[in-house]
Amino acid sequence: MNTVPEGELAAQRGWWSRNWTWVVPTGCLGLLLSCGCLGAVFFGVITQSLRGSGAVVEAVALARQSPEVRQALGEPIEQGLWVQGRIHSGGDQESADVTLPLKGPKAEGTLRMEAYKNGDAWTFTTLQVEVPGQPPIHLLGDAPAPPPHTLPFPKDIER
Repeated sequence: MNTVPEGELAAQRGWWSRNWTWVVPTGCLGLLLSCGCLGAVFFGVITQSLRGSGAVVEAVALARQSPEVRQALGEPIEQGLWVQGRIHSGGDQESADVTLPLKGPKAEGTLRMEAYKNGDAWTFTTLQVEVPGQPPIHLLGDAPAPPPHTLPFPKDIER
């Protein structure tokens, strides 16, 4: 027997009106996650390019070889993730102004470097490790260096 009364059937709601309560929050969350992932990728690429530059690699190697830095930070000395600064490149001339954290079992410090490259070799104008509570450790030795922020090129870049 048919239990449905004769006449008009009730109109059914559409897909959107039935499902919008979970589609909208899911879509917004997906958009936010996509933007966050894209930002993380850009941050990682930029940080890796700074960390992998020749000047940074050479500066970290010089800091790891320094007996004063090894005594202040302990061994092994690891390079931190947060790299700040800039590297300018123009033909065979480059300049770098970078600050990065160093970590050891005893303490943490900051490696500050300024350098320029004309041809194949990097010339450091500033190379020091700063450990809280201690005087800066200058890694250039007694060699006279130009004052900080006096990289010889490019001249058209504003500081």
